[in-house]
Amino acid sequence: MQRTASILVRLGRFALLALAGEVLYTTLRDLPQLEGIDASGTLGDPDAPPLRIAVLGDSSCTGPGLDDPDEIWIRRIARNLADRYYVTVDSMAIGGSRAHDVLRDQVPAILPTRPDLALVSVGSNDMLYGVPVRVFERNLERIVTELLSSAAVVIVSGVGDLGTIPRLPFALTRLMRFRAARADRVHTRIASGNPRVFKVPIREQTADAFRDPRVFSHDLLHANGRGHRLWAEAAQPTVEEALALYR
Repeated sequence: MQRTASILVRLGRFALLALAGEVLYTTLRDLPQLEGIDASGTLGDPDAPPLRIAVLGDSSCTGPGLDDPDEIWIRRIARNLADRYYVTVDSMAIGGSRAHDVLRDQVPAILPTRPDLALVSVGSNDMLYGVPVRVFERNLERIVTELLSSAAVVIVSGVGDLGTIPRLPFALTRLMRFRAARADRVHTRIASGNPRVFKVPIREQTADAFRDPRVFSHDLLHANGRGHRLWAEAAQPTVEEALALYR
């Protein structure tokens, strides 16, 4: 019995290595490599009530392939809030980040700013590169816990349907759809355990639209301006709900 369990563990590790190899091939094959943008900035009337938004996460927050930071979904939301607030966006997001990177590098950098609202968008890279779901959940829980020591409220993005990414080999689409759904449920569990934590229904609101390859940039991996608009529309009600309770 013990030997069987050991074999299964080794097979699981081999499967994760194979997955990482497939994703590495997908990332490095001959397609454009796009640079991200810093979403940080201020919007609105300086005489309006201040609102500080912290942004932590991966390339979903840096908009590779976009020409203007105002196209990024977070900046679209900030612009919608700028008719009521003087909005400061502090983004620590870095493309390619996994949850452990956010925990190690981005959270300590953002805590001193004491944001009114912290937005966390992470999980896609964890799922693409074979990070075990339980490890991802542990890291995301720690991210949220540490942010709550400084931020009034935390919003987690959820994880959309990674199986729709055009750049993925067809053999990976079903697996990525499954792993992304598990990661999204992690976001849901963490948000449901604390009244100061909210989750964007990103999967429910955008999965169908992201089956259209026209929402992706020409690297066939990252969302384009249309995709970011869809994300902003999905997230705006959650942001409004959080602000209504904690402002």
